[in-house]
Amino acid sequence: MRAVPSKPDVPRTADAVEAFVRRNLGWNMRAGIADLVFFAPGMAMVSNETVIPLLLTRLGATSFLLGLITALTNAGVMLPQLIGAGVSQTRRYKRPISMLFGMGERLPYLLIGLALWLWGSSHAALALAAYVLLRTLSSVSVGIIIPAWYTLIAKTIPTRRRGLFLGLGRGLGALLGVGAALLSGHLLDTQPWPLSFALCFGLAFAFMSLSWLGLAVTREPPDLTVAPRTPLRRYLAELPGVLRRNPNFSRYILARSLTVLGSMALGFIIVYGTQRLALRGTQIGQLTATISTAQAAMYLLWGLVADRFGHKRVLCAGAACMAAATLLARLTPSLGGLFVAFALTGAGVAAEMTSSSSIVLEFARPEEQPTYVGLCNTLTAPFRALAPILGGALAGTLGYPGMFTIATAMSLLGLGTLALRVREPRTMN
Repeated sequence: MRAVPSKPDVPRTADAVEAFVRRNLGWNMRAGIADLVFFAPGMAMVSNETVIPLLLTRLGATSFLLGLITALTNAGVMLPQLIGAGVSQTRRYKRPISMLFGMGERLPYLLIGLALWLWGSSHAALALAAYVLLRTLSSVSVGIIIPAWYTLIAKTIPTRRRGLFLGLGRGLGALLGVGAALLSGHLLDTQPWPLSFALCFGLAFAFMSLSWLGLAVTREPPDLTVAPRTPLRRYLAELPGVLRRNPNFSRYILARSLTVLGSMALGFIIVYGTQRLALRGTQIGQLTATISTAQAAMYLLWGLVADRFGHKRVLCAGAACMAAATLLARLTPSLGGLFVAFALTGAGVAAEMTSSSSIVLEFARPEEQPTYVGLCNTLTAPFRALAPILGGALAGTLGYPGMFTIATAMSLLGLGTLALRVREPRTMN
């Protein structure tokens, strides 16, 4: 490990860093919450659960191709994270990495909107190819940024304030997301194809750009020690030792992998509902708003639960919500039941967003946190990539009800593994 250089304008001791964090906590809470608040409506404008499946279907994607495209997006997020972690843990400051690749995450949404506007009607296959390429580039940027961003949060927000921070930021963001979801539904109903979807992506980029400004003004202390630069081959060879030294972390990865497989149905609930109930654009917007409303209500609750009792309980509750949502989507004969299923989906997504990576920070020492985040997400990446492909294949062979049943069973299996085999890491420190 290398010591922090002696400069008069930066904290050089553990006590000085702690004082820096306390002194700037209010500012960083506000900046980080602004980042989260404006990012959420951007994502709601192009919801992965509603808008994206309908867009891809409109561009000619079959259920199998829809699953394959979703898998490619997921792989783009998960697979680069070990590379991002390896780079991040050698840097004293994580904010520059987060800002650079944060713009790489956001810009493709604007370009997708332009591609849809230009080619959506006349060259649907070209527009679909542009979507796949640009969304993959965005996903790869997300994968590189995640270890740095979560480590930045760990450095600037103390452990027992982190749940409140994420709950407030994502909760307020979800409230804005309700309006964004209703706006997207209105655009899909009132604007012609493909302008309607192009406007959704353009507005998504605008909101996400505002969130980037919150990230840009975060005040970050330096790491007092950083890992030495290590050749990628050697760095990767050392990773199995991390799992051997921390079997509780290994069991957590197993539980996460199972619950990720249980999410195979999420991208298909809206497609199944549209087939059965002939949903209009306004109703699709209302269903997206239901997800955002549930997230707004649950983010703060999950954050308070995480601060008080630990992230494991939040993740267990979230897995139960996902299982219930999938089962209800399979059984409900009415639009009202579909609204409840999407509310449960929002609660489950809020639990995962609040705690799935935050708990990983508590398994690791500070200097190892980027590696732990990257390792967890990379090892679960094959399951996240497989989930939508498996969901599409099962929907094609067994039908949507059969696929929903299997997804429910996987969610419950992951819940049992997490509840019975993983200890809350906070109690082990």
